[in-house]
Amino acid sequence: MRIRKYRDSDLKDVARLISKTFGRFNSGEGSKKSVKNYIDTYTPLKKNLARIKENFDKCSIFYVAVAGEKIIGIVRGREDKIVNLFVVGEYHKRGVARGLVVKFEKTAKGMGGKSIKINSSLYAIPFYEKMDYKKVGSISKLFGLNVQKMRRGL
Repeated sequence: MRIRKYRDSDLKDVARLISKTFGRFNSGEGSKKSVKNYIDTYTPLKKNLARIKENFDKCSIFYVAVAGEKIIGIVRGREDKIVNLFVVGEYHKRGVARGLVVKFEKTAKGMGGKSIKINSSLYAIPFYEKMDYKKVGSISKLFGLNVQKMRRGL
């Protein structure tokens, strides 16, 4: 596995990875409508691509993990926040997410970031706790999805 910067040519593969991985691991974390909306937001249909690209372009930090030529994980955000972290299910518990987060944090720190926050899915809480992120408050709703705010100093 190697980690590299996201490229515009990755758009469809990354969007598909987010949509499918969210559907597989997070589908029980909100109303059916909110889960469907999230999946639909990242489904790489032609009508969605410009909006997805615009959304991706807002992130100053964006890395993909690649095995061979296949994108198996992504992390994106800015120097103070992880917006998305997804890894294909077959690569869970193999250090992919950890590698992505470490790379993200190093870049964020280099950009002047002092801490990283995330609205974690309920599924990902144990992973973030292993990465020394701490819960901030209780579970809340974000666009109809259950999230746990978490933070870690750099």
